[in-house]
Amino acid sequence: MNNHNQPWGQPSNENDPEPPKKSLKPFIITVTAVVAVITLIAWVLGDNLTSGQSVSLMYDFLLLALIGAGLIGHVIGNPGQALRNIAGWIIIFGILGLGYSVWNGSAMLSSELNPSNGMASENAITFRADNNGHYRVNAEINGEKVDFMIDTGATSVVLTMNDAEKIGFNLDDLTFVAPASTANWVVYNAPIRLNALSVGPIRVESVEGFVNQGELDISLLGMSFLNRLSGYEVKNGLLTLYP
Repeated sequence: MNNHNQPWGQPSNENDPEPPKKSLKPFIITVTAVVAVITLIAWVLGDNLTSGQSVSLMYDFLLLALIGAGLIGHVIGNPGQALRNIAGWIIIFGILGLGYSVWNGSAMLSSELNPSNGMASENAITFRADNNGHYRVNAEINGEKVDFMIDTGATSVVLTMNDAEKIGFNLDDLTFVAPASTANWVVYNAPIRLNALSVGPIRVESVEGFVNQGELDISLLGMSFLNRLSGYEVKNGLLTLYP
């Protein structure tokens, strides 16, 4: 007896269409687009980064591209379930990030994500050392943001040529006459004076400095700035500057 003609029989699967196969084309397109966008962003930002920062940025962006493309591919394949999963992970990481920030005593997520922003209070600003034990500082000169590394061994503030141009100096007008010894050779610096240099709530006017003619990776915040403060201290991996 043919069950196909019986109301209580099992339906025949012989003529049922096969389920459509999922194509990898949307995922591949997504990966390519994400990598292209991130490469463009890294290229635009490259001139303002040190070589070490550029390598780290490219590594982070590559991971972000792979993770982001995977998430987008998952969303395309199963939108409802994917969005529920993403929302759950966002909540989990948000709670963990907030808990870490509060536990660490800063309650400032921006300073945790970017230590060079510092943790500012009314009369001080504190910076956490990076993985290499260096203290990086975001400062402002002539309305421009400049990334510094604290260097108590430098007698003055020393700018890279890129940073000097960014804050308004014309390199052709500078006189590179002050020699400075490095591990391999002697480079020359051009003396300058900064109208004002601000780090968080701290502002110091008329700061002596130099522009380095060599291949300096990052500008140095030296003693010509630090000596103008009421004090600074290093304790438990934290550097605190007092105005």
